[in-house]
Amino acid sequence: MNDEIRKMLDKFQITELAYKFSDAANKRDGEGFKKLWAKDGAKWVIGPPVNFAFEGKEDMGKNLVAALGQWEFFVQLTTFNVIDLHGDTATARFYVHETANAKSGAGNNNLSYYQDELVKEEGHWRFKTRTYHTLFQSHERQIGDIIEIPQD
Repeated sequence: MNDEIRKMLDKFQITELAYKFSDAANKRDGEGFKKLWAKDGAKWVIGPPVNFAFEGKEDMGKNLVAALGQWEFFVQLTTFNVIDLHGDTATARFYVHETANAKSGAGNNNLSYYQDELVKEEGHWRFKTRTYHTLFQSHERQIGDIIEIPQD
């Protein structure tokens, strides 16, 4: 396979990984979420105003479920990205939009981005470090009906 096609395929696979991250979060799929992380050194950081950090692949699924436990509903949409490849490692930035209602009654609507470090393990891209940065946040509660996402 020529180098340009390999780069396109790697970027596609990294983008798909980020989409799977949002899908697992939206479904609160702890087992699916855990599969997205590197075997060693996995770290998920959620910056201000939340300020959480989670380490280790084995606990990522339960950390996701716990972090989303405060929400009555939660939806994360991954949008455009910038990916830089460095052989079997990469850096990326993915922009996201999240909307949610907390069980406490507060709302959440934010625009953010993830700054990522990735590694290719056994032919598959995985997150090594994923750091979340909020750009805008409002706390207005969403009004409407909540329809659960079906589990696969």
